[in-house]
Amino acid sequence: MNFDALQNYITTTPLTWLILTMASFKIGIIIYEKTNKNTLLQPIIIAYVIIMGAILITGTSYKEYFDSVKIIHFFLGPATVALALPLFNNLKYIKSLFIPIVITLVVAGVFSIVIAVVLLWSLDANLQTILSMTTKSITAPIAIITSKQIGAIPSLAVGFVIITGIIGALLGTIIFKLVKIKHETSKGFALGLISHGIGTARAIEIGEKAAAFSALAMGLSGIFTAIFLPIMISFFK
Repeated sequence: MNFDALQNYITTTPLTWLILTMASFKIGIIIYEKTNKNTLLQPIIIAYVIIMGAILITGTSYKEYFDSVKIIHFFLGPATVALALPLFNNLKYIKSLFIPIVITLVVAGVFSIVIAVVLLWSLDANLQTILSMTTKSITAPIAIITSKQIGAIPSLAVGFVIITGIIGALLGTIIFKLVKIKHETSKGFALGLISHGIGTARAIEIGEKAAAFSALAMGLSGIFTAIFLPIMISFFK
């Protein structure tokens, strides 16, 4: 049997990567539930490890993988829109906190960008790398568009987005316990603001209010950064 031909067929068939992606996430869910929902074993983290391992072993490029799972990417849109349901259910509560929400959004949004710039600048990173990290706390589709506008590297920007999301989801619960944050709204808004979609997935597990405020923070943070960041970059240039 020609194993090289078989491997080439398996790795180049779109259905293979589609099945692997869904199976990896399912395995992640099983492991997560079997370990009493251990924060360090989030389903999306398990899925990332399995998929990245398969990509590295087979030598498949990211473009080839992405092209094979475009249908999943397509359904990210409807899934994001579905987050409007908890938002609608908590609309009155959200309106009552309008001013705190705006203040938190601006302060945290600016701080997130500044800390990224200062950290990489202190490590003597080049300009493109620094710019790529400024979009780390917004959802990937917006980060790709914004990174192109400011002269960053989209693929690197997405990498920072994923890493930030994972770290935020992992450490969020621990930090909440350390600083004794008990309100679902605060937890959800913090997770959505810093860890975008991955943080929102974690917030959904906390409760409906956390999910609503996380979805709100993710959306507002993306809009704020997409508008504010290019203006600031052009100003400093």
